[in-house]
This record gives sequence, structure tokens and C-alpha cells, in this order.
Amino acid sequence: GIPCNICGEDMEGVGIPDAVIDIPGLVDPIRCDELESLGMEGEIAPGVCRRLPGLVNRICGCNPPCPVCGDEDLYVQNPDAIISLPGEDDMTCAELEEAGLAGSIPEGQCERLPMFIDSVCGCNPTPPPTRPPTPPPTPPPTSPPTPSPTGAPICVPSYGKKGGKKGGYYGYGGKKGGYYGNDCNPGYYGGKKGGYYG
Repeated sequence: GIPCNICGEDMEGVGIPDAVIDIPGLVDPIRCDELESLGMEGEIAPGVCRRLPGLVNRICGCNPPCPVCGDEDLYVQNPDAIISLPGEDDMTCAELEEAGLAGSIPEGQCERLPMFIDSVCGCNPTPPPTRPPTPPPTPPPTSPPTPSPTGAPICVPSYGKKGGKKGGYYGYGGKKGGYYGNDCNPGYYGGKKGGYYG
């Protein structure tokens, strides 16, 4: 007999070998790989062979692997979400992804899948790489904060950081100097080169 590729002339072959195909009146229940072997051995009549590709395509996984998110590097982020596709039983996103990789989704449908399932299955990595960076929120301008909302600032005298490197007192100091009185008496100040008293 003439060899018969049950998946069709230009197809790669069976992708799910242990799936069982049952076409009443045409093929008794048989594993896909066994049916494929019968075809290659010329045991399937040409008239039957011509009808098989459309019947076994999904069950036997005759199609090239289909990354359901449109890219082999993208995977469904919501595997347990339920997806409803026209003409199909409801399934989880993980089941759909598995079916795609097994070759159960025809190429023509594979190309359209990403836009159907993205909102449910979450194909895009998080966060999407195309999102422009958002600047940190800037608070609305407010008047300078006061230490206490009621009354005058609290005055706590201090001498800065020991008056700088070489010691010092009352604002006279080395490189850093210091304040005397934390916003109370800004006149007592020690800058980089010493400072003033009063």
C-alpha cells in the first residue's frame, strides 16, 4: 500500500503518541503512534488517509508546538485561571499551554491566541517591560514644617559636632563647626573656618 502520514503531508507527525483516537466507522480505538505506524506501513487505504488529518490533528498533536503566549520565553502567569475559547470546552490556562506545546493547536489558531488569552492568563511578564518608568510621587508644596503645630519651635541648645575636628566651643570650631541652639539663635554659628559668637 501507499504510505500515509495520518497528520497530513506537510506535518511533522504525531506529537502525543499515547493519545487514543476513536473514529467510529473509520478507525477502531487505537493509539496515535500505532495508527501512525499503520499509515507508514501502507496499511491505511488512501480514501481513509485523506480524511484522517482533519480528524486526528488535535488528538494526536500533529501541529508544531504552539507557545500560547506568542513567544517561547513567555508563560501564563495565571495557570489556574479558566479560559473560554470559541468552540472549545472551558479549560485552565495551564491546560491550554500544555495543549499548545503538545501540538494540539493548529497553526492558524495559534497565531491568534495571545490576544485572546492575555487578559485572563496573564502572558505579559510583570511588570511589562514597555511601561515607562513612573517618577516618584512629589508631594504638593507645603509651608516649611514646624517641629510643633502649636506655639513656637522647641529650643534645645546644642554645640554641634564637638565644634569640628580640633575641638571648640560656642561655635568656634574646625572644619565643620556647629550651631548653638537648633533654630533658636541662628546667630551662633560655626562654619568651615571657625565662626562668630553673636
